[in-house]
Amino acid sequence: MYIYHVFTEFIFADRKIILGGIGALLGFAGYLYYYVNIFFRGGNKPSLFTWIPLSLVTGFGFYAQLKTGGLWGSAVTGVTAFNVFIVAIISLFCEKKKPEWSDWVCFIGSLVAIAWWRISSGLIMPVIIVSFADAIAFFPTWKNGYRDPFKETMGMWFLNCIKFVFGIAAIGTYSITTLLFPLSIATIDGTFLLTIFFRRKYLLSKQGRTL
Repeated sequence: MYIYHVFTEFIFADRKIILGGIGALLGFAGYLYYYVNIFFRGGNKPSLFTWIPLSLVTGFGFYAQLKTGGLWGSAVTGVTAFNVFIVAIISLFCEKKKPEWSDWVCFIGSLVAIAWWRISSGLIMPVIIVSFADAIAFFPTWKNGYRDPFKETMGMWFLNCIKFVFGIAAIGTYSITTLLFPLSIATIDGTFLLTIFFRRKYLLSKQGRTL
């Protein structure tokens, strides 16, 4: 009986590693789409008002998930944090449009939320705050995508949603602290993907065209 228990635990752990690895690879593939879109296809340039605070938020989210038992599911968030950091650096050289007041509000709001996270206590509240900061920071990119959906990378946002399916399945210990942050990112990315899709469809229909 003991041998059977050890064997099943090994299979379970191995499956977690595989699921986390698949999610991480999908994460890299998604951002590869994004890099190609930025440099070779003339797509939307990443807004520093989104990607700089997102790099902080995602990094903290990865740390919190890993610390509270995320195990191999944290690999997906870690890959995301790494790529978001790279895009944040790229955004420093891409921002050309004059920022709007809403960009500043979101930028400052997300930084305030990050500072709030640093002084908050407990396990659940910090994850809620980080997830909230992520949503605020993403608004400038959502706004740009709504205005010009044809410059966004649907493949990247689709893979971003799918990777977290594998990432969540690979989590070692399921709790609010390990689940909330990846679920919030997947929800935000999924909502953005649907926004791009339906905006493209609407704009093309006005021109008498279809997707």
